[in-house]
Formats: sequence, C-alpha cells, structure tokens
Amino acid sequence: MTMADGAATSFETAAQAAELAEKPPRRVWPGVRRFGAHALPFALASIVYPVLGLLMPYRAQVHTGDLYDLEARLFSVATPNGPRVLSELVASRPHPVLDVITGVTYLLFLVVTFGLAVPLYLRSRPKMLELSLGFLLVNAIGWSLWLVYPAAPPWYIDVYGKGPAVLSTASNAAGLLRLDALLGIPLTETIYSKSTNVFGAMPSLHVAYATLVACVAYPLRGAYRAGTLAFACSMAFSAVYLRHHYVLDVIAGVALAVAVALAVRPLAATLSSRIGGTP
Repeated sequence: MTMADGAATSFETAAQAAELAEKPPRRVWPGVRRFGAHALPFALASIVYPVLGLLMPYRAQVHTGDLYDLEARLFSVATPNGPRVLSELVASRPHPVLDVITGVTYLLFLVVTFGLAVPLYLRSRPKMLELSLGFLLVNAIGWSLWLVYPAAPPWYIDVYGKGPAVLSTASNAAGLLRLDALLGIPLTETIYSKSTNVFGAMPSLHVAYATLVACVAYPLRGAYRAGTLAFACSMAFSAVYLRHHYVLDVIAGVALAVAVALAVRPLAATLSSRIGGTP
C-alpha cells in the first residue's frame, strides 16, 4: 500500500464517520416501538377505565348484606364473646405498624405492577406482555362483574348497615384513614374521594393485580418470586384489615388473576415473538 493509498483510505474512513455522525443508524425507534407494543394493553386499560363511570347508571341492583351474610356462614370464628365474622376479627385490633404496612401496600399496587414491566421487558419480553395483557383482561372482567353484581364493601356495612343501598354515598378510605392520621395529611382520603365506584367489593382488583404480578414473576424465581409473593400476601391481608374487602372478595380476586395468567401466557408468547420478543 502506497502513502497515497493510505491517505485515501483514511480520508474515506473519516468521511464515513462524519456521515454516520450526521445520520446515525435508526436503532432507537424500533426499540421504542417494540416497548410500546408490549405496553399497549396498559394504555388501553387506562383509556377504558373512565367509561366505567359512565356505565354506573346501568349497573344491576346493588347488593349490601349478601356478601356479609355469606361471609358469616362460611368464615365465622369462635371467640369468648361468641362467633365473629373473620373479616371483622382481622380488622378489630388495628396497630400503627400494621397501618403503615397495609397502607403502603395498598398505595403501591400500581407502582409495583407497572414498575415490574421494565425489568421484565429487559429480561423476558413475553413476560412483560403477559403482565400487560393480563392487567387489561383482569380489569375488563373485574369491571364487568362490578356492573353485573355491584356489592357494598365492609366499611359500607359498618356505616350504613345492610338495608337498601345509599347510592349517593361517597367513597371512603376506611382503615386507610389511620395512615393519613399518622402522616398528618389527607393522602388516602383525597385519593378515594376521586373514586368512580363505591360498590365494587366483588372481586377485589387490588388483590387480583398483586396476584397477577406474582403469577407472572413466579417462573423467574429468586427475588422476583419471593418479592411478588410477599406483596400478594400483604395485599390480601391489607384488603381485609382495612375493611375494603371480605375474605370472599379476596378469594375471588386471586381466582380471577390465576385464571387470567394461565389464559394469556401462550397468547403473550406468540404475540411477543411477532413484535420482537426475546431481548
């Protein structure tokens, strides 16, 4: 190679580098598009949620004492003062430590759900799509059940009893108000004042979300499995302790999430492979 050839080669290399600097390879957009496709079900769920408020006037007759009576028959606990409903017994002895644990658990349900999506995308994209599709389907089924079988939560029975439903009642943070008292700010009271549906006890979607997360993360083992299982157990306890749900609502939420997770797993794997699955 002559000096002239070397100079020409260096010139061509420099010219190519300058051209690439001006027009870098378009690698960012495909990645954003793939992530957006895997996250699309989350966005669809957030779009559909406001429709729930519009459908409230068309829901079935509200049930007030049905769940309480069934809970009393199935989950009564013998005490020195006679039989008591398990959900009432769990909530009967509040403690500041439990108030903080259950309050934080209840407030973090969406943070945990959406927060897990990013590491799942980086580790196993089909798993992220399994989570987002499952989230959409859990909501679609849960919201439909709220319209078909609107049911009063335990705190409503505590305030209004088992008589005819007071449809004008405002949403209530119930046991979460104890966390507000500890914090000195109306955090949960403000959040629950914006709720569009008071009579959505059955099933517990808080429990369904946490269970879905645990189902999706379970095959990954390690910290993913242990952390999400612990969060799901904490959510199940919190729902009852805070007087937001009966044990029956918790069982229904777990069953819904497990069924959905099993149903969407093969579909998520197929769809993810088509839009760019394994990282």
